[in-house]
Amino acid sequence: MWELIPVGQIELWKTPHQYIAYAHTTGLGALIFPFRSLWQTRIDGEGYPRITRIEVLERKHPKKKVLYFYPREGKVIREKITPRKHLTETYAAPYPLYDELSGFWAAVTHPWHKPKETLLLRIFAGEKAHMVTVRALGYERIKTFQGWRRAFRIQADLPTASELIRHSRKAVLWLSPQGWPLAGEGKIPLGHLKVFLVKVLKGAHAPPPPKALLDRLEPVPD
Repeated sequence: MWELIPVGQIELWKTPHQYIAYAHTTGLGALIFPFRSLWQTRIDGEGYPRITRIEVLERKHPKKKVLYFYPREGKVIREKITPRKHLTETYAAPYPLYDELSGFWAAVTHPWHKPKETLLLRIFAGEKAHMVTVRALGYERIKTFQGWRRAFRIQADLPTASELIRHSRKAVLWLSPQGWPLAGEGKIPLGHLKVFLVKVLKGAHAPPPPKALLDRLEPVPD
């Protein structure tokens, strides 16, 4: 929701080997700002990223980004692909290191117990690794798809604009006792972006995620 107007939908998949997030605008949001994104992060046994693929279709302009994480070498290789160019860049980075999506799940699944707890995460975003502090703010009552629930609030102030939360520099989550994100909020340039959990499906009841958002995307020759 944007300023109380439903404008989109986010679907999340979590498996032992991969995290996936598929976001797209709907209704009025799709008319004003047609947007779709597919974020796929392959993880190791400890939940750290190994390969991240991000596909975005924004106002009919496709772009793709692939991140390769090399903890032994202390580097991240980033590919940026559009119909006009294909860039490959290498960045030195300290480890352990998360991408934004694996960092999100690290914060969500952390065993929070009481207010004023903090969790420090090193997250690669943009062109470098950033230290992000996630703070526990305590329990609140919020309205969910199951009615009013008691939820634990956590907050992260991001040092750079988020790709996962559409340029937000502040993210708030309300977690259930089981660790599900019941609601979230991001502060974006045009106001506040709010999300609410409406459904949880497990195992065979969950639909498969999209395998790809874009057709084969290669730069056209000049």
